[in-house]
Amino acid sequence: MANNTQVTTDELHHVFVPYQIAKQGGTQKFTSRTGKIYEVNIPANCTEGTEVRLDKTSSSFFNKISDLFSQKTVFNQKYSVVTLHTLFEQNDNIDKMIFKLINNADIKFESKTRCSNIYTSLSNAEYKNDLSALELLDFIVDSAQSDTHFCRRYSLASQNFRLIAIAECIDKSLEISKLKQVQKESIRGVFQCIRAGESISDFTSLNQLDSIVQNSSIPENIKQLYFNFSIKSRAITADLLIVDRINTITSSIYRSELLSAYSKLRDVEQVSCKNNLKSLDTLILDSDIADDCKALYKLMREPINSQKGKSATESSILETVQTVYKSVKKASNIVPNATTIAQATGIKAGTGVAISSLSGGAATNATLAFLGGGSVAAGGLGMLGGLAVATGGAALIGAAALVSVASLTQMDSEDHKNLGIASGAGVVTSAAALSTAWAAVGAFGVAGTGTAISTLYGAAAISASMAYLGGIGLITGGTATVAFIAGFAAWKFLKGDKNEPKKILKQLEAKLYC
Repeated sequence: MANNTQVTTDELHHVFVPYQIAKQGGTQKFTSRTGKIYEVNIPANCTEGTEVRLDKTSSSFFNKISDLFSQKTVFNQKYSVVTLHTLFEQNDNIDKMIFKLINNADIKFESKTRCSNIYTSLSNAEYKNDLSALELLDFIVDSAQSDTHFCRRYSLASQNFRLIAIAECIDKSLEISKLKQVQKESIRGVFQCIRAGESISDFTSLNQLDSIVQNSSIPENIKQLYFNFSIKSRAITADLLIVDRINTITSSIYRSELLSAYSKLRDVEQVSCKNNLKSLDTLILDSDIADDCKALYKLMREPINSQKGKSATESSILETVQTVYKSVKKASNIVPNATTIAQATGIKAGTGVAISSLSGGAATNATLAFLGGGSVAAGGLGMLGGLAVATGGAALIGAAALVSVASLTQMDSEDHKNLGIASGAGVVTSAAALSTAWAAVGAFGVAGTGTAISTLYGAAAISASMAYLGGIGLITGGTATVAFIAGFAAWKFLKGDKNEPKKILKQLEAKLYC
């Protein structure tokens, strides 16, 4: 990659450090957004929030796991800033508080034992397949009305526990996959971008990663957590590419008009000037941006349920999405200027700048503003921060979900084998059910602009997928705000829930024995 892609911002990371390593010192691995794995030296008695600024060009700071960072890799920042998180404290106050809350909870002794064991696992950053115990512990901690700092630290550990499950399933698949090392690194790197709540560098790797997670055996609500962020990263990336393409127009007035028209499309608003829409269509669909991006734009331009005024059925959703996806790919082979986006080199924006070089910059931050923020680049925690609620871009997010449907349904058994996905792995889901589920993620993952979210892709599709994803809407002040039940304090978002805390506690405890 050319040196002119270098950016000046630091690459930011959040790393959870296990209790014993934070106490005694040691090393902690983390994966960069290039997909390369490094380990950083952790000092003894490491405290929560410690920041380590690392010079990626100096081997004295990093112990090499895979190849050292090159000044010409996808991310060209010279420094990495790693923020360390841990439950370790010299006075052990958090441990004492947690175990006291567990012991005082009105639950069975066996339930207390499971909560204590799961706390030990998350404190040591070791995944254990007992999510019901974790959800019960989450509620016990959250309902204790403890101070914000205490809850936040526990929340980070709880969320990190879920992310470990995703990372482990990715590693297991890649270990037995037939992919080349550069392809494996690309997939790992894309996951780190998703984890950070930022744009991704390659749609092909994103589609492969989605398939790995979808076909894994990890709990459904952890999958749901992943897909919520995956869809938003897809939307952010497409938005950057589309806006970048519009910005190539030399006329400032014309450029401003098209940007305004696109912004309205993105937020499910009417565009009065049809000529601007036609110009947008030509500019985007006849360009050399990624096929996934074009398909997303087409689905955003023509919502599925708008056809003949009827709500889309499960089968028609899938059929329409596949038709759009295939037509875009077919057109790209005809349009002279269209190019195939190479996985190893990364997606190219309209100006020829690698999309990965835009991550962490002003463009990403501006995009995240309408998607609800929360990215590491914008000073957030990404997936480590837990529940994410988007506040805009309803059409964009919905279209991104549908493009994800298309990419998953295009993969066959041979693709799965190459990705290290075992035959029959994960939950068997029909293509139609998968379509409606992903459509609902898109439709429910954003706050609308006054338009009822349930009308975006068909009421039938949404209602059919709610049980699958566990999404519950909370409507306040005419604005739809949605969170997914995957993470700390998720029950706060249950619509109209009038249950007393004791009743919720018993309901969560009952799940331990189902």
